[in-house]
Amino acid sequence: MAEYLKLDKLSGLLSDFYKVTGQRIGIFDGNMSIILECPKRHSPFCERIRSSQEGTRRCRECDNYGMHEALKSGRTITYRCHAGLLEACSPIYDKDKIAGYLMFGQVIYDRNIDDQHDMIFDKCRDIIDVRSFNNLFGSIRTISPDYLDAATNIMTACVGYIQLEQLIKLQNEGLWGQMQHYIDNNADTAFTLSDMANDLAVSISTLCKTAKRYSGKSVGQLVIDLRIKRAKHLLANERNLTVSQVSAVVGIEDYNYFSRIFKKETGYSPTEYRKQAQ
Repeated sequence: MAEYLKLDKLSGLLSDFYKVTGQRIGIFDGNMSIILECPKRHSPFCERIRSSQEGTRRCRECDNYGMHEALKSGRTITYRCHAGLLEACSPIYDKDKIAGYLMFGQVIYDRNIDDQHDMIFDKCRDIIDVRSFNNLFGSIRTISPDYLDAATNIMTACVGYIQLEQLIKLQNEGLWGQMQHYIDNNADTAFTLSDMANDLAVSISTLCKTAKRYSGKSVGQLVIDLRIKRAKHLLANERNLTVSQVSAVVGIEDYNYFSRIFKKETGYSPTEYRKQAQ
């Protein structure tokens, strides 16, 4: 999916974040490819890890993991990278579609340093020798838990600014948009992945990968989410319809299955939901 980027303003925003926090930060597009970094160079320790092919592979895999987890949660998350360093990632949206990610990290906590030293070396011992590790460990920036919370809050505010000012904007709907329209138009029918793939002229594998990339969910879960959303509306507002009729209207002929999946997704049975919605 193509993107319109206001690179000068994005670059200025990342530069301001770095000036205020002293924290390196990067921005990725919706396909999880790097757009901008400030500063461009990684920390000395991370440069050393990335100097090997295996280290680069692990770092990239870990970045993708962080972005996938942020996408699934729909909010800023913090986690430990493959090497044991702290990272934070926040999803950026254009309306309801994923448009990119902000990410910072390459830091550790300023307490329990010896324990973190041993933990990090244990994770990296196969790609860095002990002498190089000890020489570079001191270059890793240390922060307090409060600092991490503050920095992630500032990054989340930056995401809000990016979205408000539309510094990253999706230009066309592409396959993901076509999939959303297809699900919207067909969720009340018993269509299969094969039907969807044939109608959109792509493979089932491409459908699954695209859904996962842009929503963090499977195609099946996207369909369930929409059916449950529509069912909740009908249960609350169309009281002349029986629960069985609501089930059929949203595309689930099996009433028992509908009841099970509704309770799993909402925590209420359809009847309980209707009562509490009164």
